[in-house]
Amino acid sequence: MESTDRKADYALERWIIFFLTLLFFVPFIARGQESPGIEVLPVATLGEVEDSALLFKTAAPGVYAIAPRVSSEVEISVVGPIVRTRVRQTFMNTTKETVEGVYVFPLPELSAVDTLKMTIGSRIIEGVIREREDAARQYQKARTEGRKAALVEQHRPNVFTTSVASIGAGEDAIIEIEYQEVARFESGEYRLRFPMVVAERYTPAGSDSPPSSLGAATVRLSVDLKPGHGVREIRSPNHRISTKVLGHNHHQVVLDESNAHRPNSSLALGMTSDFELIWRPDLGSKPEATILTETVGEETYALVMLTPPPTSPIHVVRETVFIIDSSGSMEGASMQQAKQALLLALGDLRPGDTFNVIDFDSDAHALFTESQPVGQDTVAVAQKFVESLTADGGTEMLKAIQLALPAAPRSGTLRQVIFMTDGQVGNEQQLFSYIHENLGESRLFTVGIGSAPNSYFMRNAARFGRGTFTYIGDVAQVKERMGELFEKLSSPVMTSIEIDTGDPTAEVWPSRIPDLYRSEPLAVTIRLSDLSAPIVVRGSIGGEKWTRQLAIPPSGDGNAIGKLWARQKIEAAMDRLSEGASPAGVRTEVVAVALRHHLVSQFTSLVAIDHTPTVPGTLPQTATPSLLLIICGLALASLSAATWRLS
Repeated sequence: MESTDRKADYALERWIIFFLTLLFFVPFIARGQESPGIEVLPVATLGEVEDSALLFKTAAPGVYAIAPRVSSEVEISVVGPIVRTRVRQTFMNTTKETVEGVYVFPLPELSAVDTLKMTIGSRIIEGVIREREDAARQYQKARTEGRKAALVEQHRPNVFTTSVASIGAGEDAIIEIEYQEVARFESGEYRLRFPMVVAERYTPAGSDSPPSSLGAATVRLSVDLKPGHGVREIRSPNHRISTKVLGHNHHQVVLDESNAHRPNSSLALGMTSDFELIWRPDLGSKPEATILTETVGEETYALVMLTPPPTSPIHVVRETVFIIDSSGSMEGASMQQAKQALLLALGDLRPGDTFNVIDFDSDAHALFTESQPVGQDTVAVAQKFVESLTADGGTEMLKAIQLALPAAPRSGTLRQVIFMTDGQVGNEQQLFSYIHENLGESRLFTVGIGSAPNSYFMRNAARFGRGTFTYIGDVAQVKERMGELFEKLSSPVMTSIEIDTGDPTAEVWPSRIPDLYRSEPLAVTIRLSDLSAPIVVRGSIGGEKWTRQLAIPPSGDGNAIGKLWARQKIEAAMDRLSEGASPAGVRTEVVAVALRHHLVSQFTSLVAIDHTPTVPGTLPQTATPSLLLIICGLALASLSAATWRLS
């Protein structure tokens, strides 16, 4: 009997071992039954994605699978210095599940998406502007109900994301966005750039998956160029292009594949280098003023452009006040960069001008009680003072600005305040308010020092101060960037600029027009009511009065000028917060302008929702593990049978 019991025990042990063996293989069988599409796609975190991409959420928090990109179509419209870009990109959901995606697109600085359209499968979804909270609620409601939706948000500076819900298995997702910016003007040339290089794809650490099997996407790109003046040259340093004259000061630019039989088409191009277009205006020896107009609904908007000549022989007597931040946040490389930049600036001063140096940390100190004439002795004293500076203490920026701005400049003198700092302060609104109230006839130029300056403060401080912001992120850039800045500041082409519309109801932005410098054209937008009166531009060139009368031309098509005017009006409304304006009143004004002009702002978002329900789903889901269930069922059945036979 004991032998029979022992044999029964052995048999039961064999079945248990067999069952445990099957359980050992369960994870591997389950892995093999997962959706094959998501396994072979490369992955990345949101912060690692530098180029445009459609990302699918995965089971790992913060990790996304990169969807295959099929193609991109880019249409760029240039009106004066305004660049408006329309991007249409097609992606493919190669998984076997309904997924939720995140569309990531890097934007040029100071630009924003204002138009969104999605085509998913056979459905077309248009975006609308809503107040921010309302837009978020609408998106979450649609997502919960399994309807296709998208919401435009800002993930980090200059990178906007669009959440895309419910992309069905095997469906294409076509995403169209439009954004607006202003072309850069450097060394007498306008420049625009569109990113076309596909960044390296990412794979998870320790993964055996191939780096990418997405294939090469293509880009079709064309530019409609209306610069508002004659053009001497149009070129692209990275690509062959063909140009076609469509009318007076109107050109079409397409990428060239020597296919003359397709003059109106764009070139399908593999993304090997960024596209850059450069055009050189045909200007004379004096400033040029031009005007373009646009009608949107019942409103007419004008763009007045002031373009400087290639050289400026006019000499203007200047008073330069340097402010240098020596607080504790500047310790290390930032302090060394700031000191090197200031020493270069002191060496660039011209006899006949005056200058002073202000240092601040927990307090502020001026080197001289008042600005001194530029001379060998005074410059040597200033250089010794700068070399002795060390970074410590707090950041009492307001005290330094109070020292720099109270005095009125002497007659015939241009007063330029140059502020070098990392901008790490928390009282921005207080500083903006003081600059706005006490700037007088001074001009404030900010220089950002270090790897992560407070660009928000520094850019807006310069805008309040009718100046510009210069960023220096590396010590190797100090000489070049400061050289460019001081070459510009030494050659103001026109000061005291005013625009007279003859219409008391017209709105001009910016309301305080900056000076015109050799390397930086000016663009001023106006909402007009009286189209019969000419626009008069006035300024001063080396003490001499300058005037131009501009007739209002017929309005053009498109929506570039009106949107730029609206952005500047919103910017001005937000500025009033620093003047003590009611936050509720500012919000009401901003929302009204943003909704009217279809703009993303501080208080509005872009949301697109399809009202047709679809099958809900999440990403990634595993496929139905039929083989796994069969094996587990057989194992359990065998164990039950063995137990029954031994009972």
